[in-house]
Amino acid sequence: MFRISLKNVLARKGRLLLTSLAVIASCAFLSGVFVFSDTINASINRLFATAYAQTDAFVRSSNVIEGDFGADTRARLPDSVIAEVAAIPGVTEARGDVQSFARIATSAGKPIGIDGPPKYGGVFTGAKSAPWKLDLGRPASGAHEVVIDKRSAKEGSIKLGDSVTVTAKGGARPFTVVGIVTFAGSDTSGSATWALFDLATAQEFVIGEVGKIDSVIVRGNGSLTDTQLKANIQKTLTGQSVQVLTGAEITKETQNSVAKFFNLFSTVLTIFAAIALLVGCFVIYNVFRITAAQRQQESALMRAIGANRGQVVRSLFVEAGVVGVVGSLLGFGGGVVLATTILGILKKVGSGPSDTSLTINSSSFVITLVVGFVVTVLCATLPAIRAGRVSPLAAMRDVSIDRSGLSHRRVVIGGVFVAMSVLGVILGLNRAAVWLMLGVPSLFVAVIALGPVTVGPITTALTRPLRAIKGVTGEIAVRNAARSPERTALTAAALGIGLAFLIGVSTIGSSLQSSIRETIGKQFTGNFAVSTSDGQGFGGLPTTLTDDLNKLPEISDAVGLGIAQIKIVTDGKPKATGVFTLDATHAAPLFNITFVGGGWSGLNNTTILVSKDKADRDGLKVGSPLSVSFLDQSTATLTVAGIYDSKAFGNLLVDRTLFDGRGTTLFDVQIFAQTKPGVSDAAATTAVKTVTDQYPTAKVQTRKAFIDAQVEQVTPILNFIYALLGMAVFIAVLGIVLTLLLAVYERRRELGLVRAIGMTRNQVRGSIRWEAIVTAVLGAFMGTGLGLALGWIVVRALGDQGLTIFSVSYVSIGLFAVAAVIFAVIAAWWPARRAAKSDILQAIATT
Repeated sequence: MFRISLKNVLARKGRLLLTSLAVIASCAFLSGVFVFSDTINASINRLFATAYAQTDAFVRSSNVIEGDFGADTRARLPDSVIAEVAAIPGVTEARGDVQSFARIATSAGKPIGIDGPPKYGGVFTGAKSAPWKLDLGRPASGAHEVVIDKRSAKEGSIKLGDSVTVTAKGGARPFTVVGIVTFAGSDTSGSATWALFDLATAQEFVIGEVGKIDSVIVRGNGSLTDTQLKANIQKTLTGQSVQVLTGAEITKETQNSVAKFFNLFSTVLTIFAAIALLVGCFVIYNVFRITAAQRQQESALMRAIGANRGQVVRSLFVEAGVVGVVGSLLGFGGGVVLATTILGILKKVGSGPSDTSLTINSSSFVITLVVGFVVTVLCATLPAIRAGRVSPLAAMRDVSIDRSGLSHRRVVIGGVFVAMSVLGVILGLNRAAVWLMLGVPSLFVAVIALGPVTVGPITTALTRPLRAIKGVTGEIAVRNAARSPERTALTAAALGIGLAFLIGVSTIGSSLQSSIRETIGKQFTGNFAVSTSDGQGFGGLPTTLTDDLNKLPEISDAVGLGIAQIKIVTDGKPKATGVFTLDATHAAPLFNITFVGGGWSGLNNTTILVSKDKADRDGLKVGSPLSVSFLDQSTATLTVAGIYDSKAFGNLLVDRTLFDGRGTTLFDVQIFAQTKPGVSDAAATTAVKTVTDQYPTAKVQTRKAFIDAQVEQVTPILNFIYALLGMAVFIAVLGIVLTLLLAVYERRRELGLVRAIGMTRNQVRGSIRWEAIVTAVLGAFMGTGLGLALGWIVVRALGDQGLTIFSVSYVSIGLFAVAAVIFAVIAAWWPARRAAKSDILQAIATT
């Protein structure tokens, strides 16, 4: 029986390929993510293994505040440690290093580097242990020279002797480029930009702390192992707050730290690959259901000549297994191509490692093969069981009959899942969010279960309009869609789920944009804003820029908003948390936030403002003490001076003078300014730009432009998500192609008959195209309803996080719906062409 099943599969190579297409598309996205991750991780490992090849020990402070996603803030060491380490037996080289934010801009004022990857400033001396090697020029010497990485030089067309402006803790200054370096053989480390100075300049300008360093990089003379050298250094520095790592340890830590950024990206891709796989499951199941129905006569004949039910079922499982293996293998090849494309794009835009030699781990291949095989077999299970139940008498029947549109059981099952969805959503929004894990999936299941039941009424409603538009061709198209409700509903469901995620994301994005516009519009009352051109990530604007703006006669108040890390002691245990920093003396005129107790007037370097959510959660009130500790291990007891009801400032607000002398480097991510009465916007703009023009990374915006820019920041994220969801929609469109092709094969005799009685080829093509459009319209209805429901649920669930407005982008919904119809017409081209070319006599003779 196995040999018969295998021969049966191989005898229909066209159907095998068509059935495999859905598996190929689904596995391609999944394997592409795996290969991408393998390549990135291998590239990072090679890069930093080479970078630290000459490093035998690494010395740094043990005082650290651990932030989220590896964003740790570490204290600095006195540079006297360099000499102490250099004097230890077994040490042949000890060099001090600093590392902090610094952004390069060309002489024309164009900032180097894209948003996202960090912009660093550091030290380069040409030492053997340094990962940096000169490509051109020499090391920097003195307060006016800089060395930059090769990628930055390429991007900005910067040559030796050119002048660049570097923005760092010490402000913005011009420097002459005297050297261009590579990092461990690559143009830069990861995708960062680097401005490198001598140690004294880096201390004064990059970190703003003369006499301090971030680390000491040590190279041994070979007389001791790395572990022995580490122990000697740790012993010599006993009593100081230092941590010593071997070269292997700092290599591994750095590899993991850098990999986190790319692994996060890989995780996002994996989520969308899972969505594409979910859509693919519908297509795979539908294809097997159709082929099993089309082979009803064949299955019945096998039963008639003695095959039992189990043998018929196993026959279809054999076909599913072959499809799963073939589809997974070809899908893995497609994934390799996809990963290569993504890596090429990242490299072109400067957001990936320089070395992207393709790496494929065996585990990635095995997982793709197993997932593709298992998913295909599972999707074929129900059609296989149905095929096994075929009566031998069915061999006398020409076609199978689909009665799913009249199924009372479907109505009952759908109703149960609707009730479960409503209950889960109500409990999730009002009690515990975990209930949404019941409500949201139940909503999708309910729509899928009820899909075939709704096909009849919807197609009936479409019959008259299509008959009026396309005559008999339109009516035939509607009736063809209606006569197989389950097939039509499943094909539409695959498209509908893809559209549901698109519309859901669009609704969430529109709601987020409306919420941002309202929140900032109400709470920011100033005239101008100054933003960093690198967004709100690592680094920002020097606090000196805010101070300079406050000195302008046209400006009444300017406040810089920054982010810092502290530890709050709760129940005797310190916990790292982020706080917003600002100059309290200028805050009140610029921010219109509601205080439920206290206010701006009480904020100074001994107090703190707390959000209402945190105050309610921790039982805090005005006057409550909070014990905190800082990077340098100093402690303080801060008094709650106010409780505010706003989502725009996080949970904690402190005056920036709180960090004076505590070893924390502060930057402003946004600066807000208010003009004095009587000063025109034009005069204020001119005055503000006299200051900001000295800082190439600063971007001046009016209040309206600033609000628009904050809203617009959501758009690239939405476009990125749309692009990823596009794979799911592509698989759904592929499902329409496969369904129509199989339908054409099933109706080959019928097509011959209608052609014989006078139907033209154009009419045949039109009926197939309009059937695809009917399916797409059903999917659009389904996807719009699901998407809006999904968006509403998410917006309501995140209301406490600042997502306060539910907004629908009708333009986006319209575009997605129109795109679905257009894709359906395109998908119908090949099936329609095949149908129109059917040989009349051969089709009539087919039994």
